[in-house]
Amino acid sequence: MMQDMTLALALADRADRLTLDRFGAQDLRVDTKPDLTPVTDADQSVEAALREVLAAERPDDSVVGEEFGGQTTFTGRQWIIDPIDGTKNFVRGVPVWASLIALLSDGVPVAGWSAPPPWAGGGGPGRDWARSGPSARRRPAGCRCRR
Repeated sequence: MMQDMTLALALADRADRLTLDRFGAQDLRVDTKPDLTPVTDADQSVEAALREVLAAERPDDSVVGEEFGGQTTFTGRQWIIDPIDGTKNFVRGVPVWASLIALLSDGVPVAGWSAPPPWAGGGGPGRDWARSGPSARRRPAGCRCRR
């Protein structure tokens, strides 16, 4: 099985391919969720694709996603997915969004990854990530995860 970092970067790559393919698409399907926020076919396909990879690579880990939910209380390892954070921008054609991925262990944040579109200054897969504590990898600013 892949190491967590390698897996998260592969997830970010997959999310990038899917979101970039649908960004600005004339046939982008947009629906409204019960909380009155938009959801697109891109949101749903990204989350479904990442869940598929996680089911194969981490079958014992739990997954919670913005679009399809999941078990919110869990002991052990849990992946959190927001397939497109900034869906309103995505729908409007504004390139300010990111796919967000986090890993928790027994409810405690262990690491998080942000995959903005490449032209947003990120510069490649896994552009920004942080682990729990005061250090962030790609950018000089420190980072803390809430507990």
